[in-house]
Amino acid sequence: MGLYLHFPFCRKKCAYCDFNSVPAPDTGSRSRYLRALGAEIRAAEAGLVDTVYCGGGTPTVHSAEDLAGILGEVKGRFALSQDAEITVEANPGTVDRESLAALRAAGFNRLSLGVQSFHDCLLVGVGRIHSAEESREAVTAARAAGFTNLSLDLILGLPGEKEEWRDSVAQAIRLSPEHVSLYPLSVEEGTLLAERVAADTVVLPEDDEVERRWRRAARMLEEDGYRRYEISNFARPGFQCRHNRRYWERREYLGLGCGAHSFLGKRRFWNTVRWDEYAERVLSGEIPLAGEEHLSAEEERGEAMILGLRLAGGVSRREFAACYGIDPEEAFPSAVERLQDAGLLRRRRNRLVLTAKGRRLANLAFAAFLPES
Repeated sequence: MGLYLHFPFCRKKCAYCDFNSVPAPDTGSRSRYLRALGAEIRAAEAGLVDTVYCGGGTPTVHSAEDLAGILGEVKGRFALSQDAEITVEANPGTVDRESLAALRAAGFNRLSLGVQSFHDCLLVGVGRIHSAEESREAVTAARAAGFTNLSLDLILGLPGEKEEWRDSVAQAIRLSPEHVSLYPLSVEEGTLLAERVAADTVVLPEDDEVERRWRRAARMLEEDGYRRYEISNFARPGFQCRHNRRYWERREYLGLGCGAHSFLGKRRFWNTVRWDEYAERVLSGEIPLAGEEHLSAEEERGEAMILGLRLAGGVSRREFAACYGIDPEEAFPSAVERLQDAGLLRRRRNRLVLTAKGRRLANLAFAAFLPES
């Protein structure tokens, strides 16, 4: 199975962020959270793990020593495969050559940097704490520390963005990471950005323009040898994110930490969201469970289509039938036909894949596989 560890603290909450994250509290509270996370790791049912992903929040708000300690707890409880992919997310400005060297020595072998843009004016506009120069320095430091599997996140369509996107993508390519995640900005309800948009205090590029930029940025990456393996993710050969593929392929994972979700067998369950409540419950010897669900056969099949179609290879009809006992075209005859007629879906040998138009209108395509209310 895969293992996800959640670290909810950031130095500052970004304007667009709707993840389970909060500005970092005092040192004592951060230590208390790590004690609780360590306790939950030790209480977990042991098993074989081949991917570990430390996300947030910003895990590197904690010291490299603290993160190494948490990874040590993981190694003490779980059997890690020899080639386990062990990822840590970081924001530029929270890492340097020394801390990255310590993380690499502890066993982290994949680094995901939240660069978002290489233009300071755009970073400031959404509350990012780092500069473009700090992003470049972080990449240099990561290479010096021995990281040979590096991912950069970029966001297109930031407030005030004009042609800066092109330079950001070009700079990312020049830094030659093994993996790039390329996202259009999403305005999520309840965020500071959503409030600013509602109040007309920020100007966002038109959706059609952001889509145009994204397509051109994707071509830039593909022309440099990156292969798109998922709607928003590009990798050099051999460097797809194995942990994230696990989600899209509906393979098992265990989530630990506040708000973390798990998927084991046919059961999906999740922890309480608030970090302080989570720490209180775990350190009191309680299970921090907040909820769970068991999907119906119809829901399972629909979810498999939605997640599988995110991948460039789409959904294998043979594998789908072997897993769910029915061909996807028999399970969803009207949905498949409608999407094909609309030019969103096509057959490719034994597989169903989204077309280029389907990728642009992915949410519309996915909705076809949701259970009818």
